[in-house]
Amino acid sequence: MYITSRIKIAVFSAVTFVSSTFFASSFLPAEPSLKTIAITQIVDHPAANAVREGVLAALKDKGYEEGKTFTLIYENAQSSPVTASQIAQKFMSLKPDLIIPITTPSTQAVAKANEGYALPVVFAAVTDPIASGVVDSLPHPGGSITGVTDAAPIKRQIDFFKQALPHLKTLGILYNPGDNSSATPVKEARELAKEEGLTLIEATAFKTSDVPAAMKQLVGRGVDAVFVPLDNTVLSAMDAVLKVAFQHKIPVVSSDSDSVEQGALVSSGYTHFDTGYRAGEIAAQVLEGANPGQISVASAQSLNIYINKKSAQTLNITFPKAILEIAKEM
Repeated sequence: MYITSRIKIAVFSAVTFVSSTFFASSFLPAEPSLKTIAITQIVDHPAANAVREGVLAALKDKGYEEGKTFTLIYENAQSSPVTASQIAQKFMSLKPDLIIPITTPSTQAVAKANEGYALPVVFAAVTDPIASGVVDSLPHPGGSITGVTDAAPIKRQIDFFKQALPHLKTLGILYNPGDNSSATPVKEARELAKEEGLTLIEATAFKTSDVPAAMKQLVGRGVDAVFVPLDNTVLSAMDAVLKVAFQHKIPVVSSDSDSVEQGALVSSGYTHFDTGYRAGEIAAQVLEGANPGQISVASAQSLNIYINKKSAQTLNITFPKAILEIAKEM
């Protein structure tokens, strides 16, 4: 009788505990699910990597941290447009909460693949979003896409290059005609060259292995300096550009600040980290519910000027005092 009672009490207690636990758990708030952010870039390069670092830094500052509030999917196309398209299709099947393509080729691939899906997209470091077919309007991109352009004002750049190199008369420009990142700056440079009293000489490189020969072509035509815009192909082969340049004592000027750290003489443009950071700020807005298509395409906050004094010394170039007062040294 005593044993039976204990069994009944134990069973009743167990049932009561399970029922209470179920009842209580049914009213507990559910654990918040992690967001999924997919990032892709066309190539593993310091410039593109710095953009990605800026994106993640801004997201963290806005309360979005990998592993805590979101899961990160990252893919690199290794310079292949075909691979970039495959990555974009993969992202569509995964349906992440946000896609962040870095550089023009990756953004074009994502925009094309997204036509039937309308997933939220915030691009970073697209030099000319309109010419590349990514958006129809910068103030009103429409659809489910917006982002940040890294295009720097070409006139301000050329004015600065002339100020840094007072004897500049013939400017070479090295670019890949198949890269939309170069289309606008090259077109503007052609128009400005006449106004600025410069002779512009162009050389093209469709792939990185073409860069040394294209550079030698410019040297052979007697350029005073070589300008490298934000061109993924040429920037990926900047070491080859600089090797030829130093051999022939030709200064290299660039829109890419990282190029100065590599050995280019001067740069004028937005830093890659700042470009990425601005994109990360917009990405946070989208994660919080904003419609990307209603957010204007933006740019980084400030234009930066960098110089390399070691390269200047190697090339026997003395910077004017006015340049030294406003430029940052790398």
